[in-house]
Amino acid sequence: MPPVKDVIIFGAHGLIGQQLIKLISQKPPLKATAVVRNETQAQAIANSNVTTTYLTLDQASVADISQVIKGHDAVVITVGSRGKNLLQVDLDGVVKTFEASVDAKVRRLVLISAVRAENREYIDNSSIRDYYIAKHYADRILINEFGHKLDYTIVKPSALTNDGATGKIKVLSDTDDNLGKIARADVAQSLLDVLDLEETFGRSYNITGGDEPIDDPSTWK
Repeated sequence: MPPVKDVIIFGAHGLIGQQLIKLISQKPPLKATAVVRNETQAQAIANSNVTTTYLTLDQASVADISQVIKGHDAVVITVGSRGKNLLQVDLDGVVKTFEASVDAKVRRLVLISAVRAENREYIDNSSIRDYYIAKHYADRILINEFGHKLDYTIVKPSALTNDGATGKIKVLSDTDDNLGKIARADVAQSLLDVLDLEETFGRSYNITGGDEPIDDPSTWK
């Protein structure tokens, strides 16, 4: 796959999305389109190498979303309703974006999910079970329905903090009990660094803070 030069970010005004925008602004010639809901959000993330486009995901059609995706090299989805609109945003809005990516003929897609979202037992014991159900099914639909149509990577961070970037993570195994925490800045760096990493295509990663360099391909083996 040719290097990604132009990425579109859904959820660009979110806390991880804003961190990703900052990183991209420091990495020309990489450019980004930030999908926002209104002018206030656009002004909040204004930056070099970044343009904005307006779209409200839960109200947009697949055709609407496809139109803004066309012409980009990759799609990054960091959207979240913070529990306010889980069905229409975290689940249906995300799945519509999968459909729109296929329609727009953009294969590369990176999705933010949540740690252990694949694990039903973990979900059943979670205090934010509805949130996890939305993430679980969005991930499953991406893998099972779109796995042959999109070169996807799913990044599933543990509890998020606003600590400074460390440049390091840990990829959790299925048997790790201590899920820990991870800085949003390190999650954003992870999204950026896997964009061109073909080893991550068709794979999911549970990640937390750790000692493995994010920019080392062997971390994502």
